[in-house]
Amino acid sequence: MKIVYGKELSYEQESVVKDIAIQCGVLYDTARLLFYREQDTVEKAKRFLTPGEAGLHDPLLLSGMVDAIRRISQAKDRNEKVLIFGDYDADGVCASSVLYYSLLEYGIRNLRVFVPEREQGYGLNVDTVLAFNDDQKVDLVITVDCGVSDCDKIDELIKAGIDVIVTDHHEPPIILPNCTTINPKLSGQAYPFNGLCGAGVAYKLANALIGNRANKYLDLVAVATVADSMDLVDENRDIVHLGLKLINNNYTQRLAFKYLLGDNVKEVTAQTIAYAVAPKINAGGRMGDAKTALNLFVASDPNSVFDLAVKLNAYNVARQTECDKIYNESKAIIKKYSLNKRKIIMVKNKEWNAGFVGVVAAKLAEEFARPVIVFAGQGDNLKGSARSIDGINIYDAVASAKDLTISYGGHAQAAGIGVSEQNFLAFERAVEDYININYAKIKYEQKVYADWDMQAEISLQFAREIELLEPYGVGNRRPTFTLSAKSINSQPLRNGSAHYTFNTNVIEMLDFNGQSHVSILNLPLDKKLLFEVNLSTFRGRQSIKGYLRAISCDYSDLSAVKTHIFVNELRKLVTQNGQTNEVENYNFNDQSGTLYVLSDASNLSLFPQVSEMPLYLFNITVKNYNDCVVVSPVEIPEGYDKVVYLDRPLKAMSGEHDSQLISNVCGYSFIDELTTERSEFVRLYNKLCSLKNKSFISTASFSERHCKGENPLQLAFVMEVFMELGIFEVKNGVFTHNEKIKNALTNSALYSKIDLIKA
Repeated sequence: MKIVYGKELSYEQESVVKDIAIQCGVLYDTARLLFYREQDTVEKAKRFLTPGEAGLHDPLLLSGMVDAIRRISQAKDRNEKVLIFGDYDADGVCASSVLYYSLLEYGIRNLRVFVPEREQGYGLNVDTVLAFNDDQKVDLVITVDCGVSDCDKIDELIKAGIDVIVTDHHEPPIILPNCTTINPKLSGQAYPFNGLCGAGVAYKLANALIGNRANKYLDLVAVATVADSMDLVDENRDIVHLGLKLINNNYTQRLAFKYLLGDNVKEVTAQTIAYAVAPKINAGGRMGDAKTALNLFVASDPNSVFDLAVKLNAYNVARQTECDKIYNESKAIIKKYSLNKRKIIMVKNKEWNAGFVGVVAAKLAEEFARPVIVFAGQGDNLKGSARSIDGINIYDAVASAKDLTISYGGHAQAAGIGVSEQNFLAFERAVEDYININYAKIKYEQKVYADWDMQAEISLQFAREIELLEPYGVGNRRPTFTLSAKSINSQPLRNGSAHYTFNTNVIEMLDFNGQSHVSILNLPLDKKLLFEVNLSTFRGRQSIKGYLRAISCDYSDLSAVKTHIFVNELRKLVTQNGQTNEVENYNFNDQSGTLYVLSDASNLSLFPQVSEMPLYLFNITVKNYNDCVVVSPVEIPEGYDKVVYLDRPLKAMSGEHDSQLISNVCGYSFIDELTTERSEFVRLYNKLCSLKNKSFISTASFSERHCKGENPLQLAFVMEVFMELGIFEVKNGVFTHNEKIKNALTNSALYSKIDLIKA
């Protein structure tokens, strides 16, 4: 894991930051955060700190808007039949709802609204539109969140006597539709912001039609903006800010959100939308029932709204199950064909549901730190969803192979693709070649971002000012920082809690579900802790906590953790019973997807072939099957093609993996430092009795801390034996002596095994 910090400021930039701090009345560090978020002038910073209606742009600056108003006004005067044609995702559903309500309020009485199902495909469908020619012919179609790439279909509708207005936000093609088109990405227009989502564009049309009365629908626009991963900058920041105010206002809260969230959510944030609202709206379309999501927002009866919300919640549970299935099957394909070695991963299965592949692609792209396209079946063809990483424009990569596609669309970080099965391999090669050529220097590594390294205690005022930068999301990530640490005593928040807490010189830290971090935090190694600052209020009193997000440990010199490794290896002698196959003339160059294991860290220098590979201690924190080295693993994770022991272990790890031993280098020379003499155990027993009631983090730390004049390995060995026998134990983080227990050393499995080896 690589930590990427905000850039060092030049003298001139520091002067700008100081000016922002003075003029905006904030701390220097808050001004620095603003500067890092491209709010690099006083004017920009003030605008950023005061989101609201004043930041919303004039809708008439959008090209096509005046013509659209004129045509819709004509439809109202003539009582024409108008059809809103949307999309099946959260953006399309919200956009359809916003325009539906707004057109009704404007005076369109003969109004229909339609969103397709995923199996019907994205974009306009001529047959679907013509099917609405029932009691009265459709006179006008208004698209939302689609249409800009549907030139041929629009021509068909025009020939059938139906006018079309396109409102869209996707990348426009070279040839535009032969109709009124509103899209902030069209070149040559005066509109100052091109980052609106589909619902944002629909809102601008609504705003042009009914003025500020359209603002009561900004809650829907905010949900769509977050759900469609739009950058929360410029006008989007104002939209989400205003929308969240509507959602959190109990007097005007839309029932749909109340029923989707339940009663336990006290305050809805952009993160709440991203993780608890948007997935449930999208679940309708993914489960082949997008109309339920649409009906949730256009229904007026509270009982109907409740029933529809319950249905979407159930869909979301089913969606999670199906996504897990596709994810696991995708991982198996990646492992089988070593696809993690490529610069872009593509997997396919015609049995998968196309509604879920986008979610899976996003998860895999994050895990493997490279672009991923997951394809599912769609009739006789394949439908793919792509997700990318910073620095790689997946839309351009897909567009480079457009002649091999049936359809494609999207943006830099996500795209949708239709391709025939017979063209799949050619498409795969073409896109991979494009990325290999155009992104040859990209490093495929997992990165985390931090604004800077904190060295002084964080003030309550700074925590308060961090809240001023809300709403956080894509394009405006929540500030993160690092702090330097060595050995840390992390303890459960309370008895039985899964959450842990510990103190640092910078901030008191909370580690949610932190059991897996305890051993690493305890190690006497230099480490960086990545954290967020959280401000909470309880009974009127404000306090701050750091939320631990990641740990980056320096494993360049493992001599300081010799005792910790020793204790881990001792325990494996009792708990493991694995076997290895001895291999001669091992070729490192021919291997991929291999986990290299060391029992003794000092042997690492003997194997220069692995010196450039990622190095881990005890646990592999990045499980993407890439070649790596782990010292004294607690477990061998599934997924690696081979497990290769670089030195001879005291006891190999058991499991279904193929284990190979490729050298005669000893990995357990520490045993030479041990003695099983009873007199030594008696002497150290007396010493340990004098140490009872002292705080206990781990055997290794305890033996090192209290081993002045002692061999820490011997003391740790004795402690492990005595604790196995129950003579000493740890209660609530305290080392205690159970004087009632009398037990022979030979009753210890660990003692007996070491005694046998020593003999």
